[in-house]
Amino acid sequence: LVLTGFVLLIPEERAFVRLVVATLVCSFYAVVLAVVRPYKRVEDNVLAVATGLVLLLLFLATNWTTIFLGIEERSSVEDADAVLGFDNLNGIVISMLVLVTVTLIFFLIGAVVSACGAKTDRIRLVSTNQPPEMSVGMGITWHLFNSHIWR
Repeated sequence: LVLTGFVLLIPEERAFVRLVVATLVCSFYAVVLAVVRPYKRVEDNVLAVATGLVLLLLFLATNWTTIFLGIEERSSVEDADAVLGFDNLNGIVISMLVLVTVTLIFFLIGAVVSACGAKTDRIRLVSTNQPPEMSVGMGITWHLFNSHIWR
């Protein structure tokens, strides 16, 4: 709700300010996700950060597109090319699509490597194939007492 609804409080006449605020909120959200790691599974944290970064890249593409169209409308394509380095809107779109694709590929590789290199747990629940959540009561250190060592 914060990422989408908050920016609607800014008037529509200030559309570029909306984009800048959305970009700042999205970048803050991606950093918080990367630092806090709110999910138990590594893959979920990687996916959350990846989607946050892709959203951030899309906001940046929208910012660049808005700047390009504003310069083109008030001046000329040559001025927009001099400022942004793109002679048409397709150059911005293609470069951002390539950047988003490369980012997703890096995150996919990272998720696969972290999932393959993760320590496998020996006990898993049959229903979910996930390790059980084993909490202990206050003052209790172990889940079981094992009095034998098997060799």
